[in-house]
Amino acid sequence: MEEDTTDIDAAQIEEPESLRKALLDQLRYLVEEIEALRTVVDGLPDQIKNGRPTPDALSMKELYGSIATLDSEVRRPRVTTIAENDTPAFESVDPSAKVREAGWNEHSMDDILDRVTAARQELIDHLDALPSDAWHRAATLDGDEVTLFDLVHRITQTDAERLRDLGYRLHGAHLSDGDEPLPT
Repeated sequence: MEEDTTDIDAAQIEEPESLRKALLDQLRYLVEEIEALRTVVDGLPDQIKNGRPTPDALSMKELYGSIATLDSEVRRPRVTTIAENDTPAFESVDPSAKVREAGWNEHSMDDILDRVTAARQELIDHLDALPSDAWHRAATLDGDEVTLFDLVHRITQTDAERLRDLGYRLHGAHLSDGDEPLPT
């Protein structure tokens, strides 16, 4: 079965309002996913929530913390900068070190999920309030020209990777006797 894939470049020109709505809906999905997983994640042993599968990996709490950190400290300010300036330039950031130093593992899972939800909702509200033409404004990211559409699409892709990682960790925790290995 072949899936329909949206060509972001073409959709920005041909169907910008539909693309804008779809991207905002994708950003909202993270909030829905958090609410759906809240009861499952809350009941996990601390070892699973606080532990790192490898020394370089972030814990579950830190993965959620990285989303909150990026949304509030990187993404929302960049959206403002793009909307208010002509072709600003940014470099990619890796929040891992900052997230590790921030002590996310010391917070309750409920507090972390509340913070992720609040940061994401603020980002969504900020993007939703922008006029349509702001979404076409360009910035330079790591030397490549990108529009706000492109940046929001990248956020959705990063979310998908993080949620997939979290799903694998939950599955790997063998929370029930019926767990089967995931296909590779």
